[in-house]
Amino acid sequence: MLIDFHTHGLSIHQQGHLRFVMEKQALGIHPWELVPPFEEVLYEKKIQELKRNLNSSILAIGECGLDRRREGIAPIEMQERVFGWHVDWAIDCRRPIIVHCVKAHSDLLKILKGRKFNGKMLLHDYGGNKEESHQFLAYDCYFSFGRRLLEEKGKQAELFKSLPLERLFLETDDQQEIKIEILYQKAQSILGIEPKRLETIFEHNLVEFFSDLDNISPADVINNLS
Repeated sequence: MLIDFHTHGLSIHQQGHLRFVMEKQALGIHPWELVPPFEEVLYEKKIQELKRNLNSSILAIGECGLDRRREGIAPIEMQERVFGWHVDWAIDCRRPIIVHCVKAHSDLLKILKGRKFNGKMLLHDYGGNKEESHQFLAYDCYFSFGRRLLEEKGKQAELFKSLPLERLFLETDDQQEIKIEILYQKAQSILGIEPKRLETIFEHNLVEFFSDLDNISPADVINNLS
């Protein structure tokens, strides 16, 4: 079973694949949605509306987070406030949180510490460094890697290999031209392990990531992703 743990692709499901489709299985405000006018009350109303739509088919809170590189969105202070609401919501409803974080890992760590976050979290399309990774591992944090893992001259492969196997996932994100099979093949090459073992590891990680959900069994999770 191949798991695409973060995708925006709504194409027909393929046999032998599990896909976490953000538009179907998660609720949240992406930082790119924080556009003018920067009125806090608008986003407070939006988060309350999302909370009313929470049901058993929603497995996570997100995609939400912080982005210091994107132009034309809210200043980091407002991004931090909105993300903080998501953290509190994830704690209250016992859902893991899916995080978009670009050039803001120190900001993210500050919020997690301040909110005493103790749930599960996925850093999608992870691009931090080894020092930051060590700090995130102090939390129940998982890391998902995508297209940048395929870059021959990038540092992603080294970072991927340095992280605990039980905290890893792969994703296609919004890259329709990249197939999850290619990412699995690259991961097998980097880690030097057999395909079936890698599949087994990621399947176990999937169950563990959603293990805190109330009244939602591993079988329910798999059915939601099928």
